Amino acid sequence: MSRTKLSLSQEHISPFDLEAFVNEAAKLNQRTLESFTVSFPKAPHRWLSHYHFGPRPIEFTAAGEVEGGLRWLIGATIDLRFTRALVAPYDSKEGGHCYDPASSLFLELACRADGYPDYARFCADLRQQDKGRRYRELAGLHEAIPGEDDLSHFRRRGGAAAIEAALAVFVGLFRDFGLITGELLATDGQLEPSYSRFKGCADFSQACPQLRLDEASRQELCRQLQSGATRLEIRCPFPEVVQKVRQATTKQGKPREPQVALLEIDYGPADRIKTAGAQQLSELLSLPTDQLPPLRIQWSHLTKSAQGELWGRCPKVPSDLEARVGYHIDNKNPPQKERVFGYLHQTTTNIDIERGLELPVGTSTYPANAHEGRHFPEHRAKVAIPFRSQQVELADAAYDVVANYQGIRSRGGIPLIAYNPRNEDLTSQALMARGYDPHGTP
Repeated sequence: MSRTKLSLSQEHISPFDLEAFVNEAAKLNQRTLESFTVSFPKAPHRWLSHYHFGPRPIEFTAAGEVEGGLRWLIGATIDLRFTRALVAPYDSKEGGHCYDPASSLFLELACRADGYPDYARFCADLRQQDKGRRYRELAGLHEAIPGEDDLSHFRRRGGAAAIEAALAVFVGLFRDFGLITGELLATDGQLEPSYSRFKGCADFSQACPQLRLDEASRQELCRQLQSGATRLEIRCPFPEVVQKVRQATTKQGKPREPQVALLEIDYGPADRIKTAGAQQLSELLSLPTDQLPPLRIQWSHLTKSAQGELWGRCPKVPSDLEARVGYHIDNKNPPQKERVFGYLHQTTTNIDIERGLELPVGTSTYPANAHEGRHFPEHRAKVAIPFRSQQVELADAAYDVVANYQGIRSRGGIPLIAYNPRNEDLTSQALMARGYDPHGTP
């Protein structure tokens, strides 16, 4: 790996002094112990791990790197016990055993700092006798070793508020240390796919997994069955979705309404088809068995409650009800857009040009969408960097939204946002006709 050599004065190099960093971290640890005083509700004897912070030696390799990497530097200098107070509002005295929140936060930081792509690979190394030894030592793990579900549960339990509060503590440390100035901030978004597969409907809601079918819907299914239809379906019960699909398909010249398929049936001779399918369908649709032809149910999204209510589930609903569809440039084919079903991660980074240093100072997660720039005001308000005059805010064309310019300038900042042409005619003739030169300058 090549290294970039920077010509820096003693004034610029001094913030990188290890002894100064350790002293600043000690001040931070004292402040956090005084600020975060809420006790974690579960008694310590019910914890599966016990994080302990204490002085640890920091040594350097022959290449000038900290022995043990960034995870060891964090574990040896920063006291993470404040995490217990952050997670306390989201836990209770009841329930089973749990891992010490400080242990979970350290493992989360180590996973990110060491570049693991997912929890599965990180937890596999965590269990290795040699590879995971330092992780376990710094996290206070003994017999019980957390798995992917434990780390995911920690993130979900604390939620975005706890993660943002923890990040603000680290940003405060680096600000006091002089590695974060807040003079130049860059914000960008990235679409990350969900582990759930997109199944064709971008307008699903929390109600789609359980659709209560009225008598008219039941009769419509019976009518389709008696007419010999192999797939029984009803119209989508949400008027706003029906209207949206109808308008979109009308523009394409093929107007249609969205349908919810609930049953697929295979008809055949009685000697080939078992009667169990007819019996099941008879119970679901309240039809006499003798009115049903020999059939087999290929698949069904119908259920009947103990009270006799008929419920359906739209087969186009994914298992992840929070993710949505977004689009970004296809890396393999730049002129084309690639659909991603998942989440939008927005990250703001502090850029120090003189030191060649970039440090993340804020992150937010939203369902994937096509309007990344509209989230900027909300995201920027969470970033643990105060607004200041002449602060430069850098962003790509996705953030070319009037409200973003107005918000940044109203705080005395300087927006540097790439121009989004939005299908405008940018030929030299069109630009000159609008009063611009061939290069787009007024």
